[in-house]
Amino acid sequence: MLKRIRIRGFKSLADVTVGGLTPLVVIFGPNAAGKSNFLEALVLLSRLVTERTLGDAFDAPLRGYPAEQFTLPPEGLAGLLGSDHSELSIEADVEPPAAPGKRVHDLRYRVGIRIAPKSGTLSLVDEYLARLRKKDGTPEERPRIERINEHLALRRRQVSGTRQQQFLLDLNHTLASNPQLSGRTYPDFDNLRAELAAWHAYYLDPRVAMRAPQPPREVTDVGTRGEWIAPFLYRLRESERHRRRFDAVGRALRSAIPTIESLDVELDRKRGTLDIEIRQEGTTYSSRVMSEGTLRILALCALAANPWPNTLVAFEEPENGVQPRRIEVIARLLASMADTAGRQVIVTTHSPGLISALARLSWERPELASVYRCIQRGRSTELRRFESLAPILKRIEQLHIDDALRGPEDEARLLAEGLSRGWWDG
Repeated sequence: MLKRIRIRGFKSLADVTVGGLTPLVVIFGPNAAGKSNFLEALVLLSRLVTERTLGDAFDAPLRGYPAEQFTLPPEGLAGLLGSDHSELSIEADVEPPAAPGKRVHDLRYRVGIRIAPKSGTLSLVDEYLARLRKKDGTPEERPRIERINEHLALRRRQVSGTRQQQFLLDLNHTLASNPQLSGRTYPDFDNLRAELAAWHAYYLDPRVAMRAPQPPREVTDVGTRGEWIAPFLYRLRESERHRRRFDAVGRALRSAIPTIESLDVELDRKRGTLDIEIRQEGTTYSSRVMSEGTLRILALCALAANPWPNTLVAFEEPENGVQPRRIEVIARLLASMADTAGRQVIVTTHSPGLISALARLSWERPELASVYRCIQRGRSTELRRFESLAPILKRIEQLHIDDALRGPEDEARLLAEGLSRGWWDG
């Protein structure tokens, strides 16, 4: 679980710190405010720890060239390409997953990357890894990795204490990504990699990717764009161990869309491809003709029932293509996923309906959900904790206004009007 993050020099995130993160984090704001950049910063951090080289880490699915991941000067890309170097830094406090009966320390990890724009060369200029105290979040002992002058100090645990090695800066990989640093002498490296390797951002594409023919394959996820949803569901259905998970997906889908009677995945034995089918009001429909909203909700149901779950899942605007009256369903699915032990959900949105539903949840259960507003100040993105709606919701409860007046649609209209009038700008 991600508890705190500071991002500097990444795209529009010139210097952003977000702390006190909950299992469900909602980030809302208009288009081009920088919401997607926040999710991409999480993806980059994960890849810097799990990919073999810096070049691999900066590759797809990140949008843009490596140089475009760095905050641009006022002159834009031309100004960046004319400079000698540019740097970015990401620092995160994380709570790695713990095996039953085992204690795992919270960790602070920081990585700094420099690019020479004219050559495209990426190099490591800072790295830090330390255990944190539970009570106050301060470093517990000497860092496992830290920069000392022009070197990186690497410390490993031994019976007699710690042993230190030194590495010159300008490496083309992070020390944390080195799989040789593992086992009893480097337990924190294993825990950090286990946590960050289980971060996944989804950019669901129900228009093309989720409808494309796919053969059966051994997948543990629906895919970044949802492209593997058919083989994922087929694997669940055909597995004796996980068949109940497939049944759970069907039940969740029927609960979300009551007109759906059944869900199935069929193998075309002539073409060797899979086809998702739903039966709705007596008629069978394939994934080729399902609505985009139905496919999005199906993907969320599948991820909620995933027997191989990620510890952090991020969604970019999951409400796109979903009918307004189904927005509450999206909110319930996201909350249900986040309410599962060991899983964190981060969502970006610009839907007033989804914001109001999740803002109410953050007011009712602040330990579960938190809402942040993403705004553009000049050329930089800012993230601010959003609590302005709570007093209004509380006032509505106190006055016992008729249910029709305090339904989700009315709260959404209230929020939309407040956003347009700048009431929540602070």
